[in-house]
Amino acid sequence: MKPTHSPFALYEEHLGKLVLYARQVSGEVRGAEDIVHDAWLLMERKAENAIIHEPVGYVRRVIRNLIFERNRRRRETSLAPEDMPDIVDERPSVEAQIMGREAMQLVLDAIEAMPDRQKIAIRLYHFEGLRLKDVAAQLGLSLSYTQNLIAQGMEICDRQRRLGL
Repeated sequence: MKPTHSPFALYEEHLGKLVLYARQVSGEVRGAEDIVHDAWLLMERKAENAIIHEPVGYVRRVIRNLIFERNRRRRETSLAPEDMPDIVDERPSVEAQIMGREAMQLVLDAIEAMPDRQKIAIRLYHFEGLRLKDVAAQLGLSLSYTQNLIAQGMEICDRQRRLGL
């Protein structure tokens, strides 16, 4: 610290500006003077072992660091599990996922056992996303026959799925 000023005189001289600075950095009115006081005490402790040429600048840096540290701690504690509302995982449970895979495998097995045209029609329509008229055109079938072929195939798949589970 500069020997020309007593620590207390320097504190009193700059207190108002330092409190204003703490308010601006923190965005809060309450607690700014406490932060300045804590920062000043830290600076005085540091000054016992080292020469601080710009004590006011040093205190400003300490104020900023104290505010950042306080905000970091607040964020960490605000994310504490006991303070968080119950969060529901919208993903299906592991059991539901396994059952879904098993059901899908039953459906795929049922499709695989179908006659070729029916198998192709279902795959094109349900897995490839082709429109019904495009499936009919690709297979060289009428629209109504293709629709019936797919509907019957889906009934088979549904029956197999229900029997398997």
